Amino acid sequence: MSIFAAAVLSFRAQAAPARVAILGDSITYDGRWATRVESALRFTPEFADAEIVNFGLGSETVSGLSEPNHAGGKFPRPCLHERLDRILVAFKPTLVLACYGMNDGIYLPPAAARFQAYQDGIVKLKTAVEKQGGKIIFITPPLHNADKPADDAKRYDVVLDAYGDWLVSRRADGWQVIDIRPDLRRAVAAEKARNPQFIFAKDNVHPGDEGHLFIADSITRQLWPLLNLPGSPKFPNDHALTLLRRRSDLLKRAWLTQTRHTRPGVPTGLPLDQADAQAAELMKAYLQGVPAVSAGSGKPD
Repeated sequence: MSIFAAAVLSFRAQAAPARVAILGDSITYDGRWATRVESALRFTPEFADAEIVNFGLGSETVSGLSEPNHAGGKFPRPCLHERLDRILVAFKPTLVLACYGMNDGIYLPPAAARFQAYQDGIVKLKTAVEKQGGKIIFITPPLHNADKPADDAKRYDVVLDAYGDWLVSRRADGWQVIDIRPDLRRAVAAEKARNPQFIFAKDNVHPGDEGHLFIADSITRQLWPLLNLPGSPKFPNDHALTLLRRRSDLLKRAWLTQTRHTRPGVPTGLPLDQADAQAAELMKAYLQGVPAVSAGSGKPD
């Protein structure tokens, strides 16, 4: 082994594990794409021991906007910036994956003021994460009304196109951005050609199992070169992935409670020490199922 290689291995051995915070709205909170991305990261030496927590929160925006009668008037949409500082101080992420936009146009046609609020919120998020010492990678919003786009009188997906295009344009300024929208359109079209009964999102917003798989596959494919990770993404078998999902949900609820989100209706999590203890046991069980993955294929054996 060369002196350089030995030095690299020594550095990795001494370096603290990565701390990854995943931010987003209800599509992220759902946990299916987030857990799949986590599972792929855990197959790499750089993230095998990482602390990865899904901080997604239903109804949330990064823009601070809300409909006048959101949730039947029960509560306005929560804004990430109300809780962001508490997350950064308590969790201290070294890497943030952030997927916002679906709620930020509040399901209305394009409007310059709403677009500006989204841009301002994204810039504020980037500034806060980097000031704390972390790195942030943005993910463009998923598709709206992907199954029957011609039926969308408000053409809300056009709003999300603009949000996504703006994020992608920030690459010229050195931002790291994953654009899932083209991949999702191709995946939905291909699946509908194979199965005309396929539905991406029954309510036009929240994807089903296949939709979350499409999102995760697009994210991981683009994430690997951004993080200079070796090989290609691979994923565990269904049993191991189910265990990791249980662990992710456990930590998600605990951290959401710990960082004092304000959205009604979210189950209260365990105290962090109790959640961490249970998470450790679930990780042991998860690791026992990991060897059943076909290396480099991204598919279980």
